[in-house]
Amino acid sequence: MNSTKQGSPVTRTTAGPILRLTVMAAALASALLAGSPAFAQLSTATLRGQVTAAGAASTAGTPVSAVNQANGYAYRTTTRADGSYVLTGLAPGSYQIRVGEQATDTVTLSVGQTSTVDLDTVAATGATPQQIVITGSVARRDVKTSEVGTSVSREQIERLPQTTRNFLSFADLAPGVRFDVDQSGNVTLRSGAQNQDNVNVFIDGVSQKNNILRGGVSGLDSSRGNPFPQSAIAEYKVISQNYKAEFDQVSSAAITAVTKSGTNELHGDVFWDHTGTSITAMDPFQKKAEAQGIGRPSSKQDQFGMTVGGPLKKDVAHFFLAYEGKKIDDPRQVLAQNANLLPNAGIVPSLLAQQGATTSKFDEDLFLGKLDFRISDAHALEATLRVRRETDLVPEDKLLSLPGNEVARDNDEDRFDVKHTWTTDNFVNEARVGYEKYTWNPHSTASDPYIKYLVSPTNTPNNVVSVLIAGGSPNAQFREQKGLLFQDDLTYTGFDRHTLKGGFKVKRMEYDLSGTARAVDMLEQLIDNVTGIPRTTRTERAIAPIGVDFKNKQYGLYLQDDWQATDRLELNLGLRYDYEDNMLNDGYATPAERLAIFGRQDPRAGAPAGQTYAQSLAKGGITIGDYVSTGDSRKAFKNAWQPRLGFSYDLKGDRSSVVFGGWGRAYDRAVANYALDELQKNAQVNGEIWMIRNDHKAPYTDQFSFGLRQALGMWNGEAGYTNSRSRNQFNWFGGNRDPQGGWGTQSPIDPLWGSVDPFSTLVLGDFISQAKTQTVYFKVDKPYTRASRWTLSATYTYSDAQTTNKEFKNDIFNWTYGRFPGQWFPSAEVEKHRLVVAATSGDLLPWGVLMSAKATYGSGLPYRVTDCHTGFSNCYAIKGDGDNFKQVDVGLAKDIKLGFGALTLRADVINLFNSINYGGYDGWIGGPGSANSYGGDNPNVGLANSMGGPMRTLKVSARYAF
Repeated sequence: MNSTKQGSPVTRTTAGPILRLTVMAAALASALLAGSPAFAQLSTATLRGQVTAAGAASTAGTPVSAVNQANGYAYRTTTRADGSYVLTGLAPGSYQIRVGEQATDTVTLSVGQTSTVDLDTVAATGATPQQIVITGSVARRDVKTSEVGTSVSREQIERLPQTTRNFLSFADLAPGVRFDVDQSGNVTLRSGAQNQDNVNVFIDGVSQKNNILRGGVSGLDSSRGNPFPQSAIAEYKVISQNYKAEFDQVSSAAITAVTKSGTNELHGDVFWDHTGTSITAMDPFQKKAEAQGIGRPSSKQDQFGMTVGGPLKKDVAHFFLAYEGKKIDDPRQVLAQNANLLPNAGIVPSLLAQQGATTSKFDEDLFLGKLDFRISDAHALEATLRVRRETDLVPEDKLLSLPGNEVARDNDEDRFDVKHTWTTDNFVNEARVGYEKYTWNPHSTASDPYIKYLVSPTNTPNNVVSVLIAGGSPNAQFREQKGLLFQDDLTYTGFDRHTLKGGFKVKRMEYDLSGTARAVDMLEQLIDNVTGIPRTTRTERAIAPIGVDFKNKQYGLYLQDDWQATDRLELNLGLRYDYEDNMLNDGYATPAERLAIFGRQDPRAGAPAGQTYAQSLAKGGITIGDYVSTGDSRKAFKNAWQPRLGFSYDLKGDRSSVVFGGWGRAYDRAVANYALDELQKNAQVNGEIWMIRNDHKAPYTDQFSFGLRQALGMWNGEAGYTNSRSRNQFNWFGGNRDPQGGWGTQSPIDPLWGSVDPFSTLVLGDFISQAKTQTVYFKVDKPYTRASRWTLSATYTYSDAQTTNKEFKNDIFNWTYGRFPGQWFPSAEVEKHRLVVAATSGDLLPWGVLMSAKATYGSGLPYRVTDCHTGFSNCYAIKGDGDNFKQVDVGLAKDIKLGFGALTLRADVINLFNSINYGGYDGWIGGPGSANSYGGDNPNVGLANSMGGPMRTLKVSARYAF
């Protein structure tokens, strides 16, 4: 069911529903899973191994337990017939393992980890009591897995240098994964050439999927804020290939994180971070502006917060609270571009007088509250509340927008989750209910039209460059997703050599999509090179606000078997199925006035008598009937079957050399905002025609990997090959064709704009684009030990990445799709070579100073160059090569005992060597001329026009922990 709404929702508050919290009976899951396999860990860890007594397998039924050293919770099982044991559903942390009444030293488990710990019990002799000895290398944990992944520890999160306090900043320690921050501070997370929308983050096992906007994760689209308080994250794992069947709505990198919990002791901290203009070096563009008399304004960024956690009742109930705030006063310099082409006449003097420094403000508040309660040895409850409030003042263009050409962007989120865990010797059942609401609301109160001023080297409208942007921001939009979640996961360990897991998820989502991206008229005005008088060359009229709301039910079901086929060979066999009944507003009907033109005589020159516009399109391979929606013609995608297969083989039986690999298919989803694009465009009188294909598909990726993990003394090494092929990425493309089914005389890089009178451009939406990435990677990791109190991890990745999108990237537009079928282009989002190194030290430096560092080196991102030097009708796209990327960050910290805790004073230096890293380049060669080496008329082609990384920045911090 859907409805269309009029009105411009600038701000909106909606009372949250009263949640009826229920806990599912495990018997229901048992019935679902009868005889079914599976196991993976979204937010927990697994401990397994062999118990022997004097070298022989322990008798079946021997009690084995693991006791969490922070909160006293115990996890229990008994040995199988062969003496093996498996403990699942363990929260990451330090544990004592007990066989009977005897205990080992502590063993640390990480999120998503499967740790093999073999135990040998030594019988009592005389005065010597029974002992338990851990055999094998505990440092070689989590090597017998088919996943390609990297764990990021709490120590790395806390100690590695950064300025944003975004815990995802260190996801690039995983092969092929990038965490990028653009010049405006907006974050993008991606893996290889795959669409950024296809990543997903799971926090405490709960998907954070963005259903309505881009970025993959709610709150990650167009934000310089953080998705979660970093101080509340205990650790996380990045899996870039071959995640198991438990992972849903992800076909790129999957990140699973676990939050901190209260312990049996009261602990907390308060912190403050600061950086600003006075301790940040100027970039080349700021230096250029200063040389022209436009100084850099004062700016600052402050981040602050606190955590506190402890017992409500020792060993039974605990609480944890975290708050983080961020305030940014971000300078920007309004600087006219191409001013050398402007005369000192007309409006030019008044425009240039408005250049100068201004500040964009940002405010964010993040809160997490968590309660856990151990009802008994078998039952536990956990409740989590999360709140995000964010407001950002954003210019339409950071460099060109004059004051007032800005939008206030709100990014708010509320999540509430309750989980019940039922544990016995043979199974762990996790049942949860949850509620989420995410709102994105950029709003402007502008009434003046948006005006982009242009100038032309040839004083012609077909060869223009930008100067400045004036007027108000046209942005007045509202997007909201709300949902109720019910999920159950059951892990069964009662079968020898099998760990079986299966589960299902049901979500009831509601989408409210409304407002307008053009609340005011948008004009392009060309300034005459002689008189300085502008003339309007293009006008896009304001669009009346309109919206749609619709509901969507999401279902997921999975089965997984981790089968220890032999002592050395483990097989990971999984199958997942997902279904959504209304992903893209399937009840929408194409307006009748739009449909009417397709059945009429094609009025354009060259169309034979009797040939309709639809028949002209059909000559070009466009069956327009496939895009005509009648309100019941769209069909939900029903074929999202996802086999996931993996293996690991221990060559020597001691976990020193492990071969691993896997293949799998993973489906994702398209963002709901495409449905609003269609609705709003078709609501414009005599405007464009936007139509989505009825036969919905879902984006998916086939993944293959193969590699070797090798012990290298105290180091862990890994080498591997990965191959991913993504299909069914949604794109808008130009649907118009001439009466012969071709592109007329249009340039090869442009679609055939327009349709037939009285309407303008025909734009079609379909699941058409593909991407493929091959990587070869090498990883080494030196873990922290008592004897060697430092860590180092390094990951080198070689990538060959391509896309079918002619924009060279995963844009939502692929305008000339169909013109050169089967053609691949280099991905502008993946470097050939990339090396990331991170290190932390213990108390090795003088005076107890702690040091950490992170270095990133890349061969540079390619970019698209538009070459029109032989004439505008012959334009084509070629690859440009960006400059190498180099950044070294260093952090120094000193702990000072003070009162009941310790004061930590810290300094982070980002980009220590002040390397200049550019992020964008002028890719317009221009028309015939001699101004550049290509023969075009743009002398700036290939020159950088934006930054791709920060200049040297100092951040100072203070933290008091008790």
